[in-house]
Amino acid sequence: MSLKIAFRVDASRLIGTGHVIRCLSLANALSTEGVSCLFICREHKGHLIDLIRREGHEVLLLSAPSVYLSPDWKEWLGADWQSDAEQTLQALKRIHLDWLVVDHYALDARWEGRLRQNCERLMVIDDLADRLHDCDLLLDQNLVANLHERYVGLLPERGATLLGPTYALLQPVYEDMHKKARPRVGKPRRLFVFFGGVDDDKLTHTTLAALLTLDLSEIHVDVVVPDSNPHRDEIKTLLCGAHHICLHGTQPSLAPLLLDADLAIGAGGATSWERLCLGLPALVVTLAPNQRPIADELDKRGLVHWVGEKDSLRVDELAAKIHTILQQPLDEWSANCLKVVDGLGVRRVCAALLADKNTPLIARPISQFDEVQVLEWANDPLTRRNSFSSALITPESHHLWFARQLNNPQCHFYLIEIAGSLPAGQVRFQHEQDGWNVHFTMNPVLRGRGLGTALLKIGLKAFAQEQSGALVVGKVKPANHASCRMFESLGFNFVSAAGADVAIYQSKLF
Repeated sequence: MSLKIAFRVDASRLIGTGHVIRCLSLANALSTEGVSCLFICREHKGHLIDLIRREGHEVLLLSAPSVYLSPDWKEWLGADWQSDAEQTLQALKRIHLDWLVVDHYALDARWEGRLRQNCERLMVIDDLADRLHDCDLLLDQNLVANLHERYVGLLPERGATLLGPTYALLQPVYEDMHKKARPRVGKPRRLFVFFGGVDDDKLTHTTLAALLTLDLSEIHVDVVVPDSNPHRDEIKTLLCGAHHICLHGTQPSLAPLLLDADLAIGAGGATSWERLCLGLPALVVTLAPNQRPIADELDKRGLVHWVGEKDSLRVDELAAKIHTILQQPLDEWSANCLKVVDGLGVRRVCAALLADKNTPLIARPISQFDEVQVLEWANDPLTRRNSFSSALITPESHHLWFARQLNNPQCHFYLIEIAGSLPAGQVRFQHEQDGWNVHFTMNPVLRGRGLGTALLKIGLKAFAQEQSGALVVGKVKPANHASCRMFESLGFNFVSAAGADVAIYQSKLF
């Protein structure tokens, strides 16, 4: 019997299409894995329910709201949370879900707790970090200054996180085109302009007005103005006679135009990850408060130039900024962009949702690029509680320790992965007086899936190929029953409890 996953997301052009597009990217990928996906949406004005159905997904409808949508995302629900929860439960009826995915700024732990009776696990997609959640997994695909700290205290202890653009939910075409993308070389010769589906603030018009004040006859400009943009006719009139500017309507994907461009001008929303995936430098205008910390961090890292907020955008100032950028080579800027997003985010999130005890794992030697990941796992609260030292590890001390292990012949260090997608954990063998001590950590995202024994087994197999016949010693707290059972199931012998705080297991590899 196939898994069933539901998405609670409201799809309306009036509040932006980013939420539904990223959920569709995930749902489409899950469907190829045999998962049955359905959407639960309220009939807001300007809804995108037909788009969801065209992608082949069932939609359970909640009644139209009694009030119009407002710019305040706390009002986007169109009902109070209790009513929405009851209506969602009624829509689901007797459908029991393997996962419920919630992508809605107006929902929090109260609603999520009410829906738990209808799902095995619950995932939240968020980027505000402004409210409590009752979830097993939280995904925030954005890049901000305090990414790994800002959800502390907002999640239950069991709640794991997928953080950063490594998990960006992009369309499949971006994975393929990332492989074709190359760093732009020299000064920009082709521009790309896009400010979303509706662009109520007429930023496309402002940007084009700025471009028309410059002598850009030798530079080609692609502008996407979807059919839903109410200012499309006005823009056509503005561009009359500007033969170097090509106007495009609604696109199935922006990817081909992004790949062809040298420099983009656009909003600071989800398109940021699409541009970065294809190595495209960008001038960014923020449209909402939640975009500011993202644009600020990307600007500080030299990945975008943050022009400012929509309300302060002026034609003459934007023209001056564009003129300056057009005189600069893009080589280093574009190369840095390509390193941030690889287009595999959907594949990784699918693995996080679908992994079970039968999921194949592979081992590879740890590398310097795994340093941050290993620290994140090590500082997970449950990991620290099961460790012999519960103190948090600082990035500085971890960096020194990690560098030593990479160059230590008495250390065999492996990263265990779900093939082609998600890191599952690490297994490390350190030579001590009593043998090779084994240390392992499971990716918190995958806890409770029956993968622990397989993780340790694949690490032992990799180590045995390098150290045949070695004596392996495992030391854990006696209260860590899960780890004790893992050692026993793999044929380790219980040696002794040297004091009340350690259980020792031994096994000779062959």
